[in-house]
Amino acid sequence: MEGWILDVYTLQNEAVVWLQSEEGIPLRLNEPYSPSFYLLPKDKDSEKELFWILQQHQNIKSVFSEDKYTKLGSTQKRTLLRVIVDDDLDYNKIKEATKKLPQAGKLYNGDLIPVQQYLFTQLKIAPTSKVKAKYDAKNQVKSVIMIDDSNEIEPPPFTTIFFNIHVDSSSLIPNPRQDPINQILIKTVKDTILLQSKESDVLQGLNVIVKENDPDLIVCPQCYSFVIPYLLKRAEVLDVDLQLGREGSNSSLKRNALFYRTQGRVLLDYSPFGCSFEHWGLPGLVERARFSFLPLGIASRWTSNRVIDSRNCYELIKRGYVIPENTGKYEYVRRVSDVVNRDRGGLIIASMIGVVHENVAELDFESQYPHLIVRDMLSYETVIPQGVVTNEEEALLPHVTKSFLDRRLKFKRLRRRYSKDSKEWIWCDQRQNSLKMILVCLYGTSGCCWNRFGNVVCFEEINKRSREVLMKTKNLLQQRGFEVVYADTDSIFIKRLNCTRQEYEDIAEEIGDAVGVPIALDNHYKFLLLLPIDSDLSGNMEAQKHYIGMLTTGEPLMKGIEGRRHDTPDLVKLFQKELIRVLFDVESAGEVSSTGYEKAVRYVNEFLKEIKSGESSISKLIVSNVLRKPLNSYNSLLPHVSAAVSLVQQHKTVREGETINFVYINARHPNPLRRVTHSSLYRDDYYDREKYRDLIIDAAETILSTFSFKRQKVGAVYNVSSIKNFCGENEESSERLKREE
Repeated sequence: MEGWILDVYTLQNEAVVWLQSEEGIPLRLNEPYSPSFYLLPKDKDSEKELFWILQQHQNIKSVFSEDKYTKLGSTQKRTLLRVIVDDDLDYNKIKEATKKLPQAGKLYNGDLIPVQQYLFTQLKIAPTSKVKAKYDAKNQVKSVIMIDDSNEIEPPPFTTIFFNIHVDSSSLIPNPRQDPINQILIKTVKDTILLQSKESDVLQGLNVIVKENDPDLIVCPQCYSFVIPYLLKRAEVLDVDLQLGREGSNSSLKRNALFYRTQGRVLLDYSPFGCSFEHWGLPGLVERARFSFLPLGIASRWTSNRVIDSRNCYELIKRGYVIPENTGKYEYVRRVSDVVNRDRGGLIIASMIGVVHENVAELDFESQYPHLIVRDMLSYETVIPQGVVTNEEEALLPHVTKSFLDRRLKFKRLRRRYSKDSKEWIWCDQRQNSLKMILVCLYGTSGCCWNRFGNVVCFEEINKRSREVLMKTKNLLQQRGFEVVYADTDSIFIKRLNCTRQEYEDIAEEIGDAVGVPIALDNHYKFLLLLPIDSDLSGNMEAQKHYIGMLTTGEPLMKGIEGRRHDTPDLVKLFQKELIRVLFDVESAGEVSSTGYEKAVRYVNEFLKEIKSGESSISKLIVSNVLRKPLNSYNSLLPHVSAAVSLVQQHKTVREGETINFVYINARHPNPLRRVTHSSLYRDDYYDREKYRDLIIDAAETILSTFSFKRQKVGAVYNVSSIKNFCGENEESSERLKREE
């Protein structure tokens, strides 16, 4: 059968591989498998005694000697004992007992979970890959051969259902033993279904829908931390045989019910942050699974450091290494002056803020750090305080980086062929974004103490080479007659009188050839304005990724201001974008501070009048923020926390990681719970007009403060009549809220 590897896991003494065929038929295959670890005898005299002790253990299948590399960068192999255990149930117990034997030295491969060992040493094919599998009448694997689908844009055809549960509880933490599930919202490919009746019927209804749709992926918010465990516990309390997997399991089974009752399907989280389905989409998660050589569900849950560690371990095992325990690499002993000289991070070349620059090109290095790692062979084992040492074998970090760097750039460039609203553009973007995050973390964790092979000197060397590249780029540009407006780590803004777009592209190509790192024209600005970090400052703070501009295409562009933040309401985002358009709707840089500024101030006043009229739609007023921790662990009633509490008071379920949407209704109310309301509880057209006026003026100040704009100058807000009107509105709203209470 030809198809894609949906999931892989181990069960005692066998490995299970689920495939999804091209025809949409799932298939469960199995293969004998036993986990193992390697042991270095304490000394030569202990080897025979240790060998004999291990052979006598009833749960150890076999013991034999193998020669392996034990240290990254070593050229000499050492003789180790490979200990193969009967099954994964006894694996950890035997491993820990063996470490305590007086004849035992270091233990290797013990940090790898059983499914990693199976994938690295036996299957040797990454999950989600396309394969051709041969199997016998008992579905036992005979062979699995990978089919190259690396050029495919579309992800594997895994089917998906989404659902979420709502619990009837007045507590911040619902109790699965007593708080019932009052409804389940389910989204399939074709329908949206709301199950809402007797709780046992709701759970049985979920059973039916899952069975009928037979999805490969089950996606829900807080999948592992809340939704699925809560469902299974409620099913147990109600004696409902809830089966979310394809294999079926004994309903009385208590041990690891989440795993045993979901086998054959992959559980994925849906949340606005982390490596979730919402964040990366299926194409991005497929890239993450293939990079890490991990099953899709595990790859989506593990942190980037663990994902990178998994890939490193796979590559080393292929080269004949064993994996040491993750204790972190020691720090080199160095003089403080040496640390200060090397540990400097990226380079920023600041410019005078508040100056309107005309005809500016933004040149951006493509994945600068990964390119430097590959170009200069910078790796955990090659960089020492004295410099970079050569290695006959290809260094680990450049080897891991190169193929995925090339892959990321392929999808980044490929998406240009498609329109932004096409499926192909989205798939390419999700793939390249997922790979971008991995590449960033390959650099970022190179010196991390939690990285099994981390070397802080390597991290510092990458930064040093980056600074050198940027300085060389700056010098070359100035030699060619360009003025450097601003630069930050891997991008540089330049201008030259009457320079054309083609000339900017030509100089980018020349720079790339000269410094050995590709660089391209990212944006071409008609006008660019660097902003102060804080509009209330005197104006001499260096700007760092904090600017606005108008592209030559007429599109406004902003960086590091309110309009780019996720927790900014659409009202402010739309206002700020249009304000930039109005400000730069002139012919020359000189006119921006006169004609453009005057038009911008008029626009601010007109927009404030619209706010005061109370005609803004709720969709534009909503502020969104994520609960980063459990609701009961917040010490302060922040606006989004207050909105979440109001949901709980309505017997709604609110969990960590959930996006809370709220509207300001009376921001100055003494009771924080009355300052905002959750968007789903917003009942009329009243909102706190003064609060939204403040947000608009703050946004206007961010953009216009360099032109001496002050909020006191906005007469529509600060004249006497408007203050009286506002006080009257607040008194009226306070009285109305008291009556409602």
